[in-house]
Amino acid sequence: MKDGYNSKGRRLRLVPLILGSYGIFLGLGLTIIGLAKIEEGIGIIRVLLGLGMVCFGLFGIWDGIRDLVRPDKKPENAPATQYILTDRSGNKSSHVTMERLQEQLSGFTEKDIGAKIELQILPPVSIRERGLLKKVSCVQQEAIRLTAFFEGDRGGYRIYREAAGPDAAEEWFRQFLSGNMDFSGWEKTETDACQGEVTRVWHQLLIIFGESWRDEHKFFSARDLELAAEGVYNGTYQKAVLEWGAEVIHLFSGSEEKLTVIWRTDPAGGGIFRFFAKEGTITQVKFWLTCYLEKGSFEETSGWVDITAQLEKEWRKHRNVF
Repeated sequence: MKDGYNSKGRRLRLVPLILGSYGIFLGLGLTIIGLAKIEEGIGIIRVLLGLGMVCFGLFGIWDGIRDLVRPDKKPENAPATQYILTDRSGNKSSHVTMERLQEQLSGFTEKDIGAKIELQILPPVSIRERGLLKKVSCVQQEAIRLTAFFEGDRGGYRIYREAAGPDAAEEWFRQFLSGNMDFSGWEKTETDACQGEVTRVWHQLLIIFGESWRDEHKFFSARDLELAAEGVYNGTYQKAVLEWGAEVIHLFSGSEEKLTVIWRTDPAGGGIFRFFAKEGTITQVKFWLTCYLEKGSFEETSGWVDITAQLEKEWRKHRNVF
């Protein structure tokens, strides 16, 4: 033992040990004196005080040596890494295999702009020279865009991106699941990911427009959203807008007793917005919106028409699209 520590690094507390020994010594002496004069009133008091000091001394000795006599703690096993997959339909699952990822990646086509899968890592994995990796997303743009979100030093995110073809993306995910997470060559973006992530999680607003008025609701239910869609459908409202994080959904009256839904999304999380349009009956639209509120994405991603170029052209001409 050296400087109060034994070979296992356990500490001997000298101060409570010395005080405890001294307390027992004084307590025993006071108890003996009290027993000798037990018939006198002062004797009983001395016995009680002596026993109290003995107990105090025993506690001090225990406090001094408890680190040396307590059993060894078994080292806790680090929790196994778990992945949560959000597939192209927005469904989440903890059953992640390469076969499932291959199935999801095989559905990415150049026409399926905005299709997205995401892997959340629990707990976050430490990557050398990058930080704690929290999630990886794969988005179909002109090419497949891989995006990695690392926890920043001040609670935000650092984002790294890489463009890849289908085969390269599949191979990267294969290495990823095997533990070989290679981010060399990935480009760091200056996007304010902390603000974007908070916005996606917390910002929600339902806006209803009339002919000369608008009504905003920060707190609303799925039923409120259904009523807003019904109001647009029957002409009570001119339009309704759902702001959900970084995404915005516009509802307009469509053709042949249908509603037109225009969806503004930021698939890569970098502020590059894409616009998609789709028509449906009032029943279909209410179903889409309810699923969106529950899962944060649309249940069915097919059938959406990319109107980004069209809206950008209109915006350059009129500076006001909606």
